[in-house]
Amino acid sequence: MSRSRRTALVALLCTLVLVAAEGISLLALRLTRPYLDEAIRTTADVFREQSARIRVLMEPDTTRLLALDSILGWRYRANHRDPNNRTNAAALRGDREYSATPKPGVIRVAAFGNSFVYCNEVDNANAWPELVEQMYPQLEVLNYGVGGYGVDQAFLRFLAEGSRLSPQVVLIGFAPVDLSRVVNVYRRFWSNREIPLIKPRYLLDDDGNLVLEPSPARVPSDYVPYLADPRRVIDLGIHDQWYEPAIYQDPLYDYSATVRLATGLWIRLRRRYVGQERLVRGGLFNPASTAFRIQLALFERFAAAVRARGARPIVVLFPDREAVVSARNGQPMVVASLVEAFRTHGLEYADLTAAFVETDPEGGVGSWFMPGGHYSPLANRLVASWLGRDVLARATSNAALTAFPTSR
Repeated sequence: MSRSRRTALVALLCTLVLVAAEGISLLALRLTRPYLDEAIRTTADVFREQSARIRVLMEPDTTRLLALDSILGWRYRANHRDPNNRTNAAALRGDREYSATPKPGVIRVAAFGNSFVYCNEVDNANAWPELVEQMYPQLEVLNYGVGGYGVDQAFLRFLAEGSRLSPQVVLIGFAPVDLSRVVNVYRRFWSNREIPLIKPRYLLDDDGNLVLEPSPARVPSDYVPYLADPRRVIDLGIHDQWYEPAIYQDPLYDYSATVRLATGLWIRLRRRYVGQERLVRGGLFNPASTAFRIQLALFERFAAAVRARGARPIVVLFPDREAVVSARNGQPMVVASLVEAFRTHGLEYADLTAAFVETDPEGGVGSWFMPGGHYSPLANRLVASWLGRDVLARATSNAALTAFPTSR
């Protein structure tokens, strides 16, 4: 065989291998899509969806619950009304307008945090803060929760609004998903199916102190450049742990299914098993990760700010479905390393996991959760019963640490 024919044959074989690899990769991408939390898509597809959602976000719709905020990134609108959500003039969930100070004999509790505090997927009547007020007339619970918040945003909201209504107890909600949020700036880097919201975040300086990096988008017009040039969101990646250059900057990513599949699988492998900054290591939150260190520093700063305003801070751990199932099966809790840090640093906390472990719902664990993963009316009632009783006991005694130990 001549040299030219051998070269042609090698080229043909290489082409066939590449074509076969592309075909297999395309099939794998299609077959795995239903089983992945986030489908592996082209950057062009991600950007098209991003632009469409930014246009919706920028529409001047005052009937929408979600509103952009210059400091917090976003918030819920004051005096909002829809079939499931109602907020008062202070943008707290509920119909009540609270006086500047509580009535004598009433303990006022302010609850800050994410959607587990706000109680997404249920209406006001089935949200645990409102149920606490019904079950325990000695308590008022002001619901400052906002869906999608990390503890960083909850902390900033407390600094801006937390002392206006003179709470005696301040609850700081934490769900397992929150750990990922304190190292995030652009929500679609964390998941490209998210709303294109931009938030502030804290960094750690060389001495381990928190330094605030304000939100890059402080007014709605700051989103306009991302419509004109969707790729400009790459600039947001400088302080975002979830930004992946291989997705947004590799010229082959969109053109090769094999590259997309390999990249997507490697990102998942790195984030879960081998990356130094992975959130979970050995089944527990990784204390060596930047996210863990920022999270703990935020809890300390939060608690100090609450105490400085004359109130009592309590971190409340809200287990998600995975955490509840693990605990009921006697498996180690992912938050155990965080709880140990609470004890070491003298942070008062309440872990609601025990409420779900010691109670057997008639409909099984699934009856505690809504399709989107939040607590059902049944679970909100359970939380209200346990947490209301615990807060009342602490506020009327010297009870410390937790009535719901996480020893599993």
